[in-house]
Amino acid sequence: MQTSLIAVGKTTEPWIRDGLSLYNERLKHYTRYQWVEVPDVKPRPGKPDPARVKLDEALALEKHLAAVDHLILLDERGTSYDSVQFSKHIAQLQNRGLRHLAFVIGGPYGFDARIQSRAQGTWSLGPLTFSHQMIRVFAAEQLYRAHTVLKGEPYHHA
Repeated sequence: MQTSLIAVGKTTEPWIRDGLSLYNERLKHYTRYQWVEVPDVKPRPGKPDPARVKLDEALALEKHLAAVDHLILLDERGTSYDSVQFSKHIAQLQNRGLRHLAFVIGGPYGFDARIQSRAQGTWSLGPLTFSHQMIRVFAAEQLYRAHTVLKGEPYHHA
């Protein structure tokens, strides 16, 4: 199964890029994995129109979602899992014979309805609020952790 982690906007902080690089490389040992950054939408001069920004981001995201047959959006109102529950969820998706599973981290205004309507689920990393930059590393690490749990490796200590 192909697994993708897709984020709107460029990763700007060097320490976040380093963390992403670490987990992106580790994930490749467990699954066909791809990290994708969709360019930021440059708002028109003046006050940004959130609806327009979300629509422009949706159009950019759709180019990367054509082959995706199961889409999960990272959303603060999504389903929260502990790490073992999340690994079981990944296993259930793998057992369904999916070809391409994608997790998407949206922009600062969330997701346009055209992306929300394509999603089969949402995932929350908990009730705390994190920057869209930090979520990238947390999501990649949790994907990696889920795969190590499924393989019975000692990375996760229950």
